[in-house]
Amino acid sequence: MALEYANAFKKLKEDPFGFVVDAIITVIVNIFAPFPLPSAVVAQFKVPLIGFVASLAILFFFMIMMVGTLFMSPLIVSSGYWSQFTDLFDNNSGEFETDSAFRSTQVPKVSPFGGSGMEYVAVTAYFLDPSYYLRFGRNHTGIDLVPSGSYYQNSQVYKDTGKVIIFATVNGSVSYYIDQYGGNTIEITSDNGSIKVLYIHFSRVLVESGKVTAGTPIGIMGDTGNATGEHVHYEVRTKNGNNWRAVNPLNHIE
Repeated sequence: MALEYANAFKKLKEDPFGFVVDAIITVIVNIFAPFPLPSAVVAQFKVPLIGFVASLAILFFFMIMMVGTLFMSPLIVSSGYWSQFTDLFDNNSGEFETDSAFRSTQVPKVSPFGGSGMEYVAVTAYFLDPSYYLRFGRNHTGIDLVPSGSYYQNSQVYKDTGKVIIFATVNGSVSYYIDQYGGNTIEITSDNGSIKVLYIHFSRVLVESGKVTAGTPIGIMGDTGNATGEHVHYEVRTKNGNNWRAVNPLNHIE
């Protein structure tokens, strides 16, 4: 033991840096080793052990960078994935009241913003809009809606919450998913199975499954997915044999 201390003191005097490195490696190895290892044994494998410790440090650094990028990147936040993550911990479909002005129905008759006819909505892209096809290279099988000036002035739900709430327009079963472009999407299939209503781009989804009636709040307007600004893509499909056929939703807003 005295000889070991003497050798350690000599190494400290002649090569203080090497002594400190050996001591650190010995401590790290003995933390993970199933039984204590003498410093002399550790010294025999100093080079590969230094490489191993350096690899662990680099791996830890990159993990910290990845986690920081995930939570702080403006791209992630703006694309809506951040809101989707936080919604896992903040999802309360009972937070907003049902709009009693909607009538229980199997066929949509009111805009998803509520109100009478087109009072609360403005159309930014129409059904099978040619300009939409020229811009995006595909048919627009629904309509894009934003709140009108009348909505902001007269909608009681907006006055109460400060949020643009989207409502179910039919009684039916809810299916929630994220589409291929990253858009929060809700489909409601009517109870009689004849009509399917589809909504896209929610910033926050209030229902993900189960049954709803017309007037149930289902989400908050947003711009998730392939959207150039906040709006709701509203689509109505009718059953055509075993397939669904998109029809002009404006024909279903009285």
